[in-house]
Amino acid sequence: MVIVRHVYGLERYLQPVHFNNLGLLLLVMCCLWLYFTFAEHLTTWYAQEPNELNVFNAKLFGRFAPLFWAMLFFCFVVPFTILANNRTRTIRGTLIASISVNIGMWLERFIIVVTSLHRDFLPSSWGMYSPTMWDWFTYLGTMGLFVTLLLLFLRFLPMISIFEMRTLLPESKVKE
Repeated sequence: MVIVRHVYGLERYLQPVHFNNLGLLLLVMCCLWLYFTFAEHLTTWYAQEPNELNVFNAKLFGRFAPLFWAMLFFCFVVPFTILANNRTRTIRGTLIASISVNIGMWLERFIIVVTSLHRDFLPSSWGMYSPTMWDWFTYLGTMGLFVTLLLLFLRFLPMISIFEMRTLLPESKVKE
């Protein structure tokens, strides 16, 4: 939204109050994410299922611990510290928090896939899993597809509704 605001010259319409509200929404979502992640891991720990505990221990204390703790840092610590403070909940702060959440969400998806594939009790596993060139190309292709669809969306659909434009612009009001 920050890039679209700058490129299309929408500074008059997408004001700091909008980014403040988006920051508050992101703050609430980060807290919900932390709660759901904690509940998921608490359930796994409480069940004491051996295969699940192997993955649990690999995520929290083993080979994937740096990725897990980085995910927690990017998805909760950075956005919470930025967005919980009114002074830092600005356009730049919301942008930094949203980029941090995107990095953390990518790490979460990576951890979900890789920790379940790297164990040798699966018939499809051949030892430790690591992404191949084709995995990275698929990832880059999905990012390219997303950017293409976003640009098509911005091209063919209005970014700001006409009704809001009429209420925002005093010169566009019809004189009676």
